[in-house]
Amino acid sequence: MFNLRRFFFEAVARSESDAPSDSEILLPVSKDAEKTTWLQPPAPRAQTTRGKARQLPFVIKALFLTSFFAFAIFFGQPIANFAALAYNTVLHCGARPHHHDAPLDGQQAIVDDTPVIVAAKPWGATPINDRSCWKVIECSSTEDASKFGCDKAIDKNGDTTEWKSETKPGAAQWITIDLGGEVTMHSLEVKPSKNLKWKGVVRKHRVDVRGATGDWQPVARGAWKDNRGGTRAIFEPRQAQFVRLWIADTHGDTGFVAISDITVWTVPALPVAVPNGGRWTDTLNFPLVPVTAWLNPKTGRLVTLASFRDNQYDQRHTPKMTLLAEWDPAGGDITQQIIDKTDHDVFCPGTSMDEKGQVFFTGGSSPDIFSIYNPDNDPDKVWVKPTNNKIAKQRGYQGQTYLPDGRTFMIGGTWSGGGGDEDKDGEIYDPKFRNWTMVDPKIPGDAIRMSKSQCLPESKTAGCVKAEWRQHHPWLFAWKDGTVFHAGPSLKMNWFFLAKGSEKAVSAGLRQDAPDKSSSGDTVCGAAVMYDAVNGSILTAGGAPNYHYWLNPKDMAKSEHRFPATNNVFGMSIGNVTPGEEVKAKKLAPLKYARTFANAAILPNGEVFVVGGQKQGEPFYDETWVATPEIYTPSRDTWRDASPNSIPRGYHSWAMLLRDATVLVGGGGLTTDPPDREDTNHYDAQIYQPPYLLTSDGKNLVKRPKITGDNVTSEHKLGTKIEIQTDVPVDLTASLIRYSAVTHQLNNDLRRIPLTLVPQGDRKYTAEIPSDPWVALPGYWMLFVLQNGVPSNAKTVRLFK
Repeated sequence: MFNLRRFFFEAVARSESDAPSDSEILLPVSKDAEKTTWLQPPAPRAQTTRGKARQLPFVIKALFLTSFFAFAIFFGQPIANFAALAYNTVLHCGARPHHHDAPLDGQQAIVDDTPVIVAAKPWGATPINDRSCWKVIECSSTEDASKFGCDKAIDKNGDTTEWKSETKPGAAQWITIDLGGEVTMHSLEVKPSKNLKWKGVVRKHRVDVRGATGDWQPVARGAWKDNRGGTRAIFEPRQAQFVRLWIADTHGDTGFVAISDITVWTVPALPVAVPNGGRWTDTLNFPLVPVTAWLNPKTGRLVTLASFRDNQYDQRHTPKMTLLAEWDPAGGDITQQIIDKTDHDVFCPGTSMDEKGQVFFTGGSSPDIFSIYNPDNDPDKVWVKPTNNKIAKQRGYQGQTYLPDGRTFMIGGTWSGGGGDEDKDGEIYDPKFRNWTMVDPKIPGDAIRMSKSQCLPESKTAGCVKAEWRQHHPWLFAWKDGTVFHAGPSLKMNWFFLAKGSEKAVSAGLRQDAPDKSSSGDTVCGAAVMYDAVNGSILTAGGAPNYHYWLNPKDMAKSEHRFPATNNVFGMSIGNVTPGEEVKAKKLAPLKYARTFANAAILPNGEVFVVGGQKQGEPFYDETWVATPEIYTPSRDTWRDASPNSIPRGYHSWAMLLRDATVLVGGGGLTTDPPDREDTNHYDAQIYQPPYLLTSDGKNLVKRPKITGDNVTSEHKLGTKIEIQTDVPVDLTASLIRYSAVTHQLNNDLRRIPLTLVPQGDRKYTAEIPSDPWVALPGYWMLFVLQNGVPSNAKTVRLFK
């Protein structure tokens, strides 16, 4: 058994057998994280005479801060800016001059010896530029203390010197730094060594922090890309005096670590806590910007896709391929692959998940290509290039959904595949014939068309009124009698009849009687979920009338703009509506914060979690992102604030419910080639623990019920009963939530079935599965039971006809 205390306090030189394994370094937060000491923290050390000499007397500190405030008021500058500057100057080792290289404005790559920004910097944070009181109090090893000593990673020479560890293939390395006092830390930046020709670049890693007292807390983990300009771990701000970087391996498997520079980014204060708002825990660092995501229902692994590059897209690129990163929640590992056997750049595609757990990808950057992800573990069978791998009409930004008769329906699309405002009519994939064909008679793309975009205030600029980009990201819900209900985001709603021989589109009315003063009624890139499939209850939230807020995003200061995002929320119940009839949409309690490009996740208790988004709907524009998520309670028609997060989640972000009833929120950015607004690229995701997992003060995890035994089989026929046994008595309402795939806020296969539990004695229950496959969409589902509203970990079940 690895001795944690000896790992910290004995001599630096250790044998490989003493080093922690990858799984120990990347281990996910335990179920009882509050009581877990990850590793024994370094003992508090007495301040040295040299250190004391740097500490300013309290009176001088007070006078110094007072002077800054007076200066700010006199010159009319924002006080917060000067307060933050004074905070950094006083607390971060005094106001001594420092000649360290300027920190990165974002993660960088080296292209022809020129740094290129490829990722976002910590929002609202500033780097510590004076590190004269920092100390390396522990590191794993050094090849040559005089030349490559551990302190070279934090000295004033920037990237002209480096710490190089001993070469120990397979052994972990680490470095622990004392910052000389507590700071509110938001990010750790790590720069590799150009002197060593970029060898020893950190890949798998974990970042822990600790205050002046208390236990170590893991704050970020994962796998960084091979980025010669540097990488960052950005996480929710924490009070930290000590910071520790674990390195499980490096790019190229060099067997050693080489770090030329480490920088800490701080914010003036911790975010304000929200009562009963849940909390954000670890950040997962990916080697790419994750734009599309889904859970493999057979393995529980989260799979994400970028484009042909980790941070950019370009339709002109050949050969066609896609970068993939996969996270294993059980073991903590993040791995990367290049998917090139399907000739498909799976960026901005249509997505759906069938009864077997296969994910269908259509169009996008490769506008005419169709490919399939198979959830089986056989690596040779995971990605499938169908014999007929073409869709009938080129498109990107389309909507897609699985049908319980085994077919898949798709409609709409813009951006990719040409045609401008050309109708992108509906098409069907039939597994019997293994091809895509246009629906005949047609389901017209014009049925989902949104209004023309127009600048505000009224402008006479040529081209300000535009007709293209009006059939994107439709909200589609497979429903009874062989229909699909189209809920938006256009003002118009529709019924699409898809039974063979009866194909047609029928209007379902308008989502609101008339457009309000703030919008045209269209809600582009809003969120829509079916949170109660038994009653057909659908919630739509936010969005904007147009995809682009600015007429010319490259010159925002002078460009005309359009309507901002809305806070409108609508509800509709189609359970008692005969398909083909008008659907009455009800205006519900509005969001507190208007937002577009936001994401919605259905929680096991039936609530809806809405996160991220922007006040102004401009792609690759984080400046107006919404930091505070909201939680909707259908039974009360109320919204409440959740705890804010500190990493912007706007365009190209996503949210996914995990099996442990937490929500993973990630992505954002991934811009064009050549680079454009790469400061919005977010190579990470964050884990959110909803309030139901925490005690009333939000500090500790609560005990959770468990589904026990083998009585919950993996497959259940529709209309039959599930037998459930638990370790404690549970509430008589359970939940089934379907596995699905999400991109661009669109998650059409996602839905929740509330189950009524019937007690059978001795903590045994039965629940009846709906018999209608258009309600209980065949495929893989997560089964949750609850005790006093606290959900269990999910059991995976597959429903079939």
